[in-house]
Amino acid sequence: MDTKKYTIDNLVELTGYSRRTIRYYVQEGLIEPPAGRGRGGFYFDSHLNKLLQIKSLQEKGMGLNAIMGYLQGTKEDEEPRPEDKHYQREVWVKYEIVPGIEVTIRRDIEEKEGKKVFELVRVAKSIMKEGKGDE
Repeated sequence: MDTKKYTIDNLVELTGYSRRTIRYYVQEGLIEPPAGRGRGGFYFDSHLNKLLQIKSLQEKGMGLNAIMGYLQGTKEDEEPRPEDKHYQREVWVKYEIVPGIEVTIRRDIEEKEGKKVFELVRVAKSIMKEGKGDE
């Protein structure tokens, strides 16, 4: 039986990921490195299936860290359940300090440390107001 081989361009076309993203996923260990080296490197169905699985999990709201944890602890054909510890959507809250400068904080941290977050934003805004006269 012939094993299907894919170039990185084939994977780009089939998954919608960029070449850069696919290489990043290899670097982070989400998918195995290609067989071969350099421009001669090629991928198999296992690479394609893993990329499609990652895409599906992202579309369901899982963040990349959660996907990494999920993939390390499960079989490829298992689907995550909301009660799984890795199936947690990361929600972030942005606070604009001044136009062009934001502070981004994960929602669970904001909920736990609300007073500290409020103070951080207040101090940052104060610092930026003081800096306007320095121009």
